[in-house]
Amino acid sequence: MNALKSYNQLAHQTLQATNPHTWSRAYFKVGSCCNDNLNNLNESFNKTIREARRKPLLDMLEDIRRQCMVRTAKRSIMANRLKTRYTKRAHIAIETAIAKSQDCIRYMATGDVYEIDYHNCSYSVDMGLKTCGCGMWQLNGIPCNHAACVITTKKQKVDDYVSDYYTTIRWRKTYECSIRPVEGMKLWPMLNRLPVLPPPNRLGNRGRPSNYARRKSANESSSSSSKTKLSREKRVMTCSNCREEGHTKPRCSKPSVQPEPKRPRGRPKNDQRFLGVHVSYVVQSLLKVWFSDCDQ
Repeated sequence: MNALKSYNQLAHQTLQATNPHTWSRAYFKVGSCCNDNLNNLNESFNKTIREARRKPLLDMLEDIRRQCMVRTAKRSIMANRLKTRYTKRAHIAIETAIAKSQDCIRYMATGDVYEIDYHNCSYSVDMGLKTCGCGMWQLNGIPCNHAACVITTKKQKVDDYVSDYYTTIRWRKTYECSIRPVEGMKLWPMLNRLPVLPPPNRLGNRGRPSNYARRKSANESSSSSSKTKLSREKRVMTCSNCREEGHTKPRCSKPSVQPEPKRPRGRPKNDQRFLGVHVSYVVQSLLKVWFSDCDQ
């Protein structure tokens, strides 16, 4: 952000107005050990419960509960089947870092600190604090290629420096407690209260049927937006009374203004005057030809 501010002051102000603390990785808290800081989980969940939205409230909540219960059970089975120390994606990231570390050059310093030269760029690695100048080790919890170069040179294993969040033991503990099944209404205890009345019969909702999609906020782009048709937010209202923009006729307190005459629609009609002159000219020509034939 400081580099952007020195390059373009206006661009820095515009970016600061969007509140980058909520979406920029530069402002994220170190220690989350997650490289995917997106809202993909929310989008996936909204798509999963799309069919449940069509049902009444209690049935909708029951479907969502069952989906979450089944998903947790499947993840628990997957975690119990793994026999490795870390998850599959963690092993892939470790192997990638080790492969890229072969192109790094290590320079030792005192205090278990090293300087790594990678593609003509230097990075400082502190093995005691488990930090690197690129910041990937602090954010992800997996040693980057610069740290992997130091670890492999010291004849140690990169696996020993990976965060515990990627272990299969943590994965099993995460899905160890699942959502419990719920008994049906017939097995519920009887209470001295009024029963739940069914909803009234209705032929259907008025208007266009809804697709039961999630209501998007003002900052989200609509997937059904058209490039040739403006949305209601981008339209400019024009008053039919005073012919000014920004309000409509019911809220107008200004005197009325006569509208400009509009151009008639359709093809323009021929002028009757020119049509009469043309007809008279044709008649005179025919009479001249007829009299000349009679004289002969």
